Amino acid sequence: MKKKSLLLVLGCYMIWGVQPLYWALLDHMDAYFLMAARVLTGALFCLAYMAMQKRLPELIDLFRDGKRMKYLVPASLFLLADWAIFLVAVQNGNVLDTSLGYFMGPLVVFSLSVFLFKEPCGALKAAAIGLSVLGVAVTLLTFGRFPPVALVLALAFSIYGAIKKLVRVEPVLSITAETLILTPPAIVYILFFRMGENGVAALGGMDLLLLIGAGIVTVVPMILYSFGVNDLPLMMMGFFQYLSPSLSMICGFLMGEHLSPDRTISFAFIWAALAVFSFAVVREERQKRLRARKVISDSEDLI
Repeated sequence: MKKKSLLLVLGCYMIWGVQPLYWALLDHMDAYFLMAARVLTGALFCLAYMAMQKRLPELIDLFRDGKRMKYLVPASLFLLADWAIFLVAVQNGNVLDTSLGYFMGPLVVFSLSVFLFKEPCGALKAAAIGLSVLGVAVTLLTFGRFPPVALVLALAFSIYGAIKKLVRVEPVLSITAETLILTPPAIVYILFFRMGENGVAALGGMDLLLLIGAGIVTVVPMILYSFGVNDLPLMMMGFFQYLSPSLSMICGFLMGEHLSPDRTISFAFIWAALAVFSFAVVREERQKRLRARKVISDSEDLI
């Protein structure tokens, strides 16, 4: 494990975690105009980065590859849903619900891996999924609703991840292609619906800088992630993914939100599920290392 990789991935998750504070600076803008601008500036930043890395031929080859594009197009739509719902939630003061959704994400991803990819599911992991489902059920029965933002974000990003698992494209190359897929509709939307006071005409100098920064805030974490992820153990990456929603929850408190009873119940069950799930992952990793050492030891004895 390299210290540099550790710092890069930590930086990635920290940027993701504090993003609500950045988007709050732009909460006076129309959320859908902000979404379109984020796609456009993100695509431009990705293209600039790929050009500096002399990787544009890879991007062209990817767009010519119909087999991979049939996955990346729907992936881009789920990514758009994730970004848009997150922005609207921040503007409407629902940051804690976004945090809950991203806490649920790993459990939803694991559920998809079991049912779609037929990966093995031990008793502890099954119990973790059961706890998370129980949290949703109790909240529904007691309060008549479950935060829709949390549920949709958990599903959207998890399905996005499942599709990406099927296509297996390097992260920066993938996010570049996905933002480029979304760029034409974003440009059309801005030109035909947001050139007036609800969009471009209302931009001041600081707003323009913040919109340019939106692309950087969107893409830089992906670049940091792609550089750092390959040198870190999977178990460590599993724990890091809880850093972002934890920071987002702190952002929610700083922005004046409070934990209502239904949110408290939801968080309690999800945290319990994550604790069980994390323990199961740690135990599995330890057992794998012990088996590997035993194989090496047996091989040495034979020699």
